[in-house]
Amino acid sequence: MIKAIIFDCFGVLIMPGRTLLYQAFPELAASISHLEKRSDAGEITHQEFIQAIAQLTGINENVINDKYYDVHGYHEAMIGWANELKRSGRYKIAMLSNIGHDWLNDFLASPEINGLFDEVVLSCEEGMLKPNPEIFRLIAKRLNLNPEDCLMIDDIPANIDGAESTGMKGVVFNSTIQTKRDVSSILEANNA
Repeated sequence: MIKAIIFDCFGVLIMPGRTLLYQAFPELAASISHLEKRSDAGEITHQEFIQAIAQLTGINENVINDKYYDVHGYHEAMIGWANELKRSGRYKIAMLSNIGHDWLNDFLASPEINGLFDEVVLSCEEGMLKPNPEIFRLIAKRLNLNPEDCLMIDDIPANIDGAESTGMKGVVFNSTIQTKRDVSSILEANNA
């Protein structure tokens, strides 16, 4: 029986400005992704990350930060739905994100988010990244549940594969409508 729904952050609850950077520099996508993973794993600081991206692209550090990494849009429909699920009292709500230090301070303190999550696990604090199965086991443990009691929503298929390898259910986020439909189908089947 599903007792917790775990949300990824960027690409599900927040739509990142970095998407524009990938569009502007498609030839650098692999290098940018590598730097993001190093930041998410806590290997480099936020400032070191911005410096490396600026050096890679030839764009001023302030522009990199302001145009691509400080610009995010809350996905209001998904956040609203997560709040509905929480208010139902049937599910614990958690967030599991591959993220570097200091990226989510404002998000987690915002009124829309404050109190939403029963547990938050950030890759930079744990030293491991999704899709490593151990990070999925860790969040289940912190929720005092077995992985089989959890459902993960993520926009990256490999992360869902990692979650499912532990016994979690998973849904790849493509759109709000599709995700709600897929999650509802799993909840109905598992909680019948």
